[in-house]
Amino acid sequence: MITKSKKIKASFIAVVTVVLFFALSWYYVALINQALRTQTFLYLSEVGTRGVDLVESKVNNELENLKTTSKMIEASGNFDQVHMLNMIKLEAAEGDYKRMAIVLTNGDVVTSDGLSYNIADRTYFQAAVKGTAAVSDTINDYADDQPINVYAVPVFHDGQVVAVVAAAVETENMKKYLEVGSFSNQGYSYIVKANGDAVVTSAHVNSPGDFDNIIELLEKANLREGDKLETIITNMAAGKSGSFTNYYAGMERHTIYKPLAINDWYMMTVVPTKVISAQTSQISWYSLMLIAAALLAMSLLFAIILFYQDRSKKRLERIAYVDEVTGGNNWQKFKQEATEILESKTVTHCALLTFDIDRFRFINEEYGHEKGDQILQLVVKILQTRMAKQETYARVSGDHFAILCVCDDQDKITRRIKEFVRFLNKEREAIGIKEKLSCHFGIYIIEDKQANLEKIREKANMARIAAKTADNQRWFFYSDAFRKKIGNEKEIMDQMEDALENSEFEMYLQPKYNLHLNAYCGCEALVRWRHPQKGLISPGEFIPIFEQTGFIKKLDMFMLEAVCKVLKSWEEKKYPEISISVNVSRKNLRQTDFIERVLSITNQYRINRGNLEIELTESSIFEDVDRIIEIGEAFRNYGFKMAMDDFGSGYSSINLLGNLPLDVIKMDQGFFNSHLKREQNHIVVESTINMIKKLGMTVVAEGIETETEVEMLRALGCDIIQGYYFGKPMTVVEFEQQIFKNN
Repeated sequence: MITKSKKIKASFIAVVTVVLFFALSWYYVALINQALRTQTFLYLSEVGTRGVDLVESKVNNELENLKTTSKMIEASGNFDQVHMLNMIKLEAAEGDYKRMAIVLTNGDVVTSDGLSYNIADRTYFQAAVKGTAAVSDTINDYADDQPINVYAVPVFHDGQVVAVVAAAVETENMKKYLEVGSFSNQGYSYIVKANGDAVVTSAHVNSPGDFDNIIELLEKANLREGDKLETIITNMAAGKSGSFTNYYAGMERHTIYKPLAINDWYMMTVVPTKVISAQTSQISWYSLMLIAAALLAMSLLFAIILFYQDRSKKRLERIAYVDEVTGGNNWQKFKQEATEILESKTVTHCALLTFDIDRFRFINEEYGHEKGDQILQLVVKILQTRMAKQETYARVSGDHFAILCVCDDQDKITRRIKEFVRFLNKEREAIGIKEKLSCHFGIYIIEDKQANLEKIREKANMARIAAKTADNQRWFFYSDAFRKKIGNEKEIMDQMEDALENSEFEMYLQPKYNLHLNAYCGCEALVRWRHPQKGLISPGEFIPIFEQTGFIKKLDMFMLEAVCKVLKSWEEKKYPEISISVNVSRKNLRQTDFIERVLSITNQYRINRGNLEIELTESSIFEDVDRIIEIGEAFRNYGFKMAMDDFGSGYSSINLLGNLPLDVIKMDQGFFNSHLKREQNHIVVESTINMIKKLGMTVVAEGIETETEVEMLRALGCDIIQGYYFGKPMTVVEFEQQIFKNN
């Protein structure tokens, strides 16, 4: 009985032990499943956070690019819609936009591809015109009714919004970086508004496809775990995060929803439950059937979890930090590495370089986008091999790149630039590009390593744009002088219209002396700016800016009218008749109504047209010879005289000289400045004077300051002298006193 009792007791204990073991094993497996489920939600939450960061980064980068464009427009000071549109056309052509546009404050739009419409009712425009950079929800394009998202940034002038820079991107493009890329590529993401309206849906095979409103979709689904529908609606209205599990269209899905710092957008990151179940079912089965192997199975499970976590983290890092086209660093990775480098105590001198590839759009159009991508990949390959230990690089966007260079020596930096371009052209033929590649670089020597990296890049970008707008300049260093120059230019552009209205521009006259008659025979009208605070401003400071902005056209007309007033005044005072020459900018020569406007002014004052000499610079004449012949013949037919200024300063084409309708040739002072003592120069000047006179034109020598030069030119047969020897530029009153009243 005792033995039986013991057996019963042992059996009971064994059974209890077995049952308890199985129960504990079951409970243990259940705990593992629950822990794995919790870990999956945590990881899914991390994936969602990364996705939020990525989307916000993408949107903010686009807005920052537009802000840089906006600041350049503000710096130009010209807020004419056509002018602003011309300033963004290069970026519109080279960027990844569907189109760009300039929007006036009333909502009138002119786009980079020639469209015009009004967007006053668009929400993003209403935000931008109030001074806030904005991105639109998914809307239909006015042009082709396709879904787009629009970035909009205000343009300020004197603290007021005067226009909006806008850039449209196809919504389909946003889907490319919404794929989660984890859970064996089964996960996906989409963006909705706080009220559930779709912004960007997902094309992933596991997604429900396109939908209008996620709340309406969830009403039809079976919510099995996590937040209830009412909680989801409340959380999204309050800007809170959450998670839920739902069953819809034959599939159960885990979903994490997180707010974006963009409008009232939410990002929903989804993974099918079956993906997680597939990872755990086999472990659970063998844990129950083979208790003895439970520890091994659990160890294997943990190994799998760690493996997937590590791989998923690498994928997330790739999404967050790797450029999808080149496989190199993106701007986020650059900012991370650059910050570490700048914070390092071992690094003392740094420079940020930004550059782009010239005519990159041509490469895409001529060879296809695949070849264009190969060029971008080649750039990254060269940069990766040329970077020093504590340097980094990134493809910022399109064909725009950035480099953090541990160096502040300008010569060394330019040598590295030349070396990079040499390597680039050495390798381009291998991928089938025939045309030589070139780049424009902007360089900012970093003075304060604690400064904001975005502001540092902005300065480098300003230098890059300066290099692109300069003649024959492939790189440009940002400097205090450059910053001051931009400030001075903006100040001049801000004041020039008021200066003209307030009569701050004055006409000065420089006498001309006829060597044959030994008498004054005329003068040249020169403009001076008498600033109320700064005093007299030299033309060299403002004329180039006026040329750039087109304001020179108004100033030309002002000077032409001032000359006509003086000529009429002299006629009424019965002074001897002499001619006045007035300079005309190449900007006016391109105007179709230029001749009519000149005639209108001269007819108003009824002057003797023979006393008005229209001066064109040598460079403007040879820029468009056919146009000059047309204008010159017309003016001569109307009785005006035509003169070429600065002859011999660098553009002369002797074989064309005889075809030009000119009366006067003004030889540049470079012919004379102390060089007439050399026999060779003496021969050149003598031959040039003889040639001009044989063509039936009058010769004027400019910049003559000494008696020796005057007598030598007299001997060579020169007709007229203009220079300090016979008189500096002077006011009209001073001119009349010296020329008319003292003779």
